[in-house]
Amino acid sequence: MVSRMAVPVYLISGDDEFLVAQKSKQVIDELVPLEERALGLETIEGKADTVAEAVSAVARCREAVMTMGFFGGRKVTWFRDVNFLSDTVVGRSESVKEAVADLAALIKEGFPEGQILVVSAVKADKRYAFYKACKAAGEVHEFTVPDKAYLAERQAGDVLGGVLEQAGLQMSRDVKAAFIEKVGFDTRRIVGEVDKLAVYLGKRKRVESADLEAVTSASRGSLAWDLADAFGKRQLPRALGILRQLLFQKESPIGLIIGLESRIRDLIVYREALDNRWLEEKRGYGGRPTLGWGDVPPEVDEMLSEGFAKDPRSTHPFRIGLLAQQAANFSASELEECRRAATEAHVELVSSAVPQPMILELLLIRMLSKQRKPVRATSSG
Repeated sequence: MVSRMAVPVYLISGDDEFLVAQKSKQVIDELVPLEERALGLETIEGKADTVAEAVSAVARCREAVMTMGFFGGRKVTWFRDVNFLSDTVVGRSESVKEAVADLAALIKEGFPEGQILVVSAVKADKRYAFYKACKAAGEVHEFTVPDKAYLAERQAGDVLGGVLEQAGLQMSRDVKAAFIEKVGFDTRRIVGEVDKLAVYLGKRKRVESADLEAVTSASRGSLAWDLADAFGKRQLPRALGILRQLLFQKESPIGLIIGLESRIRDLIVYREALDNRWLEEKRGYGGRPTLGWGDVPPEVDEMLSEGFAKDPRSTHPFRIGLLAQQAANFSASELEECRRAATEAHVELVSSAVPQPMILELLLIRMLSKQRKPVRATSSG
């Protein structure tokens, strides 16, 4: 007996490949018990690198859903890991569009009795006839990482909460924020890093910041954040080491300097906030003191709310504290010098014959070689 009331077609898509794979497995498990899969499940690989491969995959899928199961029973066709149902190079081909449109028409007409199609895809464009046919005939499940960073961060936090609960682990809000910042938003990475923490902790269930440092691995995206953090902490040797690792991984020098310029802009804002006492001590998680934004003049309120892609005041309190502490490592004039140096280096990257790695290393040395005593990041006098 199967627990699911079956519909003719299931479309499971999105750029969060872990959740797509997880949901696909769940649907297949409910539709076809393990003991029936030899005769009741046919899998068609949908990943195609060329137009010919895509057209052939669709043809095999059509043939599969039109072929009756053994003894006339239920048959499930799984069209797996399809990567041409959106505006990709292969997906834009007229031959592929025509093949997919024919499959969509077949879905509209209806399959022979007992036939069920499950499609798992990297992405399925809602504008295409195939998506609309699946939505009209059956179930559509989408697992997409939001385009906006703050929404992606919020979704990753929700995922992390669920994964921690399943693993029986606990994290404070600050440690969760640090975990997301280091590991990134990808669900598969979150699950994998939590699994590593569970093994590392053994019987201990509360994850501390030191555990993250000891066990978790930074994503490629978070390594760029690590570079910016090393700059903010005035850690020249560490910044140079991270820079060399990123360049070895073929990260774009232009992208790296844009990240540094963004951090410098943030620290200029936080330095001004410290100097003008717009940041004040508040009670954070567990009653611990933390820094948070207080009242600001109307013109500053307008600048913060409209002059940034994300209002700095909406940043997680843990991150506000880190950025304030980094801003305290520089004077306002030093940050202005860093901004000018980064702008000059950016121009040099695109116009000079000097090797780009050398330009970036010289920039870090220029900005961080002077040592100064940090100012305490607090709003109290």
